[in-house]
Amino acid sequence: MTVLEALMGSRTSAEVHPLPIPLLVYIVNEWGDAPRIEAHEGTEPYPSVENLRSESPAFWAHFPAVEEATLIETANLVHPVFASASGAECAERLNALIAKAKMSPALASDTWSVHEVWHTARPGRAILAGATLALIDHLRHEPDASRLGTCEGDACVDVYVDQSPAGRRQYCSLTCQNRARTRAYRASRRARRARDGTSP
Repeated sequence: MTVLEALMGSRTSAEVHPLPIPLLVYIVNEWGDAPRIEAHEGTEPYPSVENLRSESPAFWAHFPAVEEATLIETANLVHPVFASASGAECAERLNALIAKAKMSPALASDTWSVHEVWHTARPGRAILAGATLALIDHLRHEPDASRLGTCEGDACVDVYVDQSPAGRRQYCSLTCQNRARTRAYRASRRARRARDGTSP
């Protein structure tokens, strides 16, 4: 038994491969209950898992068994991280995911190059572990947890990662942003007309 296996306490552990952030956001928004229900899409069919795998076959080779139920569970567990009300809550929720996926960090080497690796003692939750590690890696380079957010548009709680210079993103997409601006403009115009006593 290697030192790493001793640390993990199991020979059935699997190395964790972080999901690309755009892929993680897509999974949470397309398979998560909260985004689907808020958008009145709860009864709509889910996207095809096979189509998802076909877009990045080399990456998905790390996850040989991907089922719809696994993506739904992962999305529902990760969405609250993006909806956190504070950095402390974000950290607490990520710690809970680390525990749920039974993840542990260790050091490995490639000749003289030493690097950090994560393993999960629950290979059946490898995608959840990959999603969790993706967020850990993101926060390692951008520790401002407020940049992980949920859309403030009507009928939308899709998640996003704010990569804007100012860090003031509020919407998941330009579509939601434009809708909100249109509604705000119309509401302001109605209020002005009501105040001035003019007709529409």
